[in-house]
Amino acid sequence: MDTTQLNFSLVKILGVVTIFATVFVIYQLVFNVFFHPLRKFPGPKLWAASRIPWCYHQYRGRLHSRLLQLHTIYGGTVRVAPNELSYATADAWKTIYGHRKDEMGKDPIFRLHTPTGAQNILVADRETHIRQRRLLSYAFSESALREQEPILQLYTRKLADQLSRECNEGPLDIVAWLTFASFDLIGHMSFGENFGCLDEGDYAPFVRSITAMASELIFDQMWKYWGVMALRKYFTPKGLVGQRIKNVKTAMQTVQRRIERGSDHRDFLHYILSANEEKAMSPAEINVNAFSLCIAGSESTATALSGAAFYMLTHPPVYRQLVKEIREAHADEKEITLASTNRLEYLDAVITETLRMYPPVAVTLPRRVPAGGEVIGGEFVPQGTTVGVHHYSASHSPDNFHLPEAFLPQRWLPGTRDEPPFASDKKACMQPFSFGPRSCLGKNIARAEMRLLFAWLLYRFDWQLELGHKEWRQQKMQGFWQKKPLFCTLTPATR
Repeated sequence: MDTTQLNFSLVKILGVVTIFATVFVIYQLVFNVFFHPLRKFPGPKLWAASRIPWCYHQYRGRLHSRLLQLHTIYGGTVRVAPNELSYATADAWKTIYGHRKDEMGKDPIFRLHTPTGAQNILVADRETHIRQRRLLSYAFSESALREQEPILQLYTRKLADQLSRECNEGPLDIVAWLTFASFDLIGHMSFGENFGCLDEGDYAPFVRSITAMASELIFDQMWKYWGVMALRKYFTPKGLVGQRIKNVKTAMQTVQRRIERGSDHRDFLHYILSANEEKAMSPAEINVNAFSLCIAGSESTATALSGAAFYMLTHPPVYRQLVKEIREAHADEKEITLASTNRLEYLDAVITETLRMYPPVAVTLPRRVPAGGEVIGGEFVPQGTTVGVHHYSASHSPDNFHLPEAFLPQRWLPGTRDEPPFASDKKACMQPFSFGPRSCLGKNIARAEMRLLFAWLLYRFDWQLELGHKEWRQQKMQGFWQKKPLFCTLTPATR
């Protein structure tokens, strides 16, 4: 066979392959739209045909807002991919994430995976999760929180003192400083070693890489869905590749230092290391749990604190009411404690409304429907379907909340939350710490930290938002919110 004949044969083979591939793709698209078991569920046809629209908006960091638009158009249940249903209803929380005999397992493609492969409390199978959660529950108990108050006070005062020194130099990026405090605090509470952000007035390398790490995870999930993980290094931005492995190594080194030096301080590792052999974690589990607890407990709190600062400063009546409540309740900074701030109803309402408007976890935590299928929201869903409640849509849906885009702390106050126009709010739709047996262990610590920090800072300083930052909330979401600087002028409060 000469070269001409060979080339002609190759062209024919390529042509046949192309035809078959095209026919298969068309068949798949048509099947997904018109014959798929989920065809009866509402949603845009393009999204039903392929996951490409979902991935496109995820890549752009706008999936959260696009899913909200879809829920506003189609209702509480929307088909957002060929084999995925998104929910924004209270009963979906209970059915999907609540206590069940046959737990809806995490979606094997879109679940979080640790870089080392070891299971942590966020990704573990049911048996491992129960063992790890029982072990860690002591570290997040009410008694443990009371023991940790000196540490909370230490970093709160350190933040306030640093801001007192810095505020004379001009406007401050309050997002950065709240992040410094959150990471230093959780580092100390996790393994007795802070990151030194407050001391240096700058992000530690580990802290600075958190956003890139979250984005890397999002890209990995998409490559895994399409079965092209081998291509990830060519298409994932270079600044993102390897961030998770790098951060886990840093956490492992920190854990090892903590184990070698020992400590009487009851940090999270104290409870892990003191477990008996039957319940104990392996060294690999200890490393990934310390890493995950550190990230989850700091980034989410920093996000909520930053959001609360933005909303109170862009709503002057809210700011004035907060200042009034905090300063009237305390005659001196020494009186500001976990117990005293727990009694501040308006502050707690501001924090709750912030978590609704700006949930630190604004994504879907996907699960797979188990064998036999399940009825969700009154409709039967076949086994193998990916399902989940989309946090952002559930909290922002006009079907769930009165004026959902308005920041209204009074919707959570005892005297007004059950009265019109808030009586019809479906408050169970909002679950910022998730729901059921895998809900966030650290929610009490997170809320206590937020109350204490804001009480101190609003007692010591008068705040003013700098011009040009009212569009701060227009952020991308890739795992975590891509937060922008928020410059504020702080001046010592006059008594």
